[in-house]
Amino acid sequence: MSEDNAYKVAYEREKKARMLAEKLLNDKTRELYENVLNLQTTVAELNDTQAQLVQAEKMASLGQLSAGMAHEINNPIGFSYSNLSCLQEYLSDFFQLDNLITKPEEPNNDAEVLLKSYLQLHQKINANYIKEDIPILLSDTLEGLNRVKKIVANLKKISYKGDNEFICCDINECINDCLKVAKSELKYSMEIELILNDCPEIYGQPSDLNQVFINLFINASHACKENGKLTIKSFHDENNVIVSIKDNGAGIAPENLQKIFDPFYTSKAVGEGTGLGLSISHGIIEKHGGSIQVESVENQGTCFTISLPIEQEF
Repeated sequence: MSEDNAYKVAYEREKKARMLAEKLLNDKTRELYENVLNLQTTVAELNDTQAQLVQAEKMASLGQLSAGMAHEINNPIGFSYSNLSCLQEYLSDFFQLDNLITKPEEPNNDAEVLLKSYLQLHQKINANYIKEDIPILLSDTLEGLNRVKKIVANLKKISYKGDNEFICCDINECINDCLKVAKSELKYSMEIELILNDCPEIYGQPSDLNQVFINLFINASHACKENGKLTIKSFHDENNVIVSIKDNGAGIAPENLQKIFDPFYTSKAVGEGTGLGLSISHGIIEKHGGSIQVESVENQGTCFTISLPIEQEF
């Protein structure tokens, strides 16, 4: 074979090898790109599923509080309705008094007779008492309706699904909002000691953080059958805002401490819990770049300590 032919053969071989390498590279690149797209789709679906799971657990938690919240709403609605019924009777009496002057059944120009009739009816309906009682009724009714308004506003704030954006939030405000919603569950079974120190704002999702606190408050209530005490503290160090939630309830057995953040693990009776509350809470805190620790002694109580970074980029 001549030198020119050998060169051509070598060139063709090199060209084919290069084309094959490029084809393989393109195929692998295309395959990798498709895998990345599939992975992004899977991650988006997982995030959506997680958000739905958090919302479902939040609504389950609020469902456990529903009976108490219904009582909290029914009480002011009840006395407001009673006050308005009484006010309706008062107005009817006053209209009767007014009609005596403006629309008399038997017109009479005798002012003395008219005045006598007016005073008799005035005394009969006890108008002086009515005038004193109406402002009190209105004030009590407005107070009751404002209570309902606040309960509904707090419930709406806590149940709000939120979005995936991290914003500046006040951890003490989150705690107080959750206590207002959980008040009906806690006030009959637990004494609450609230020690909230001034803390820097953190970057987070208030809706999800509220879910963590509600879960822990409800769990504490269920752990304390009587003479319960819930101590909630907030403070901060150089890098973190720290929240301590401690109860004096039944506690957790040592062999179960490692399981409490596992999905579907629950020590409650069947039908009383989903087994997802603490697992979801753990995931929420990790998503915020923080940590949640638990210490417990049987028959003495349990303490959850949450640490959240003051400055964190997401």
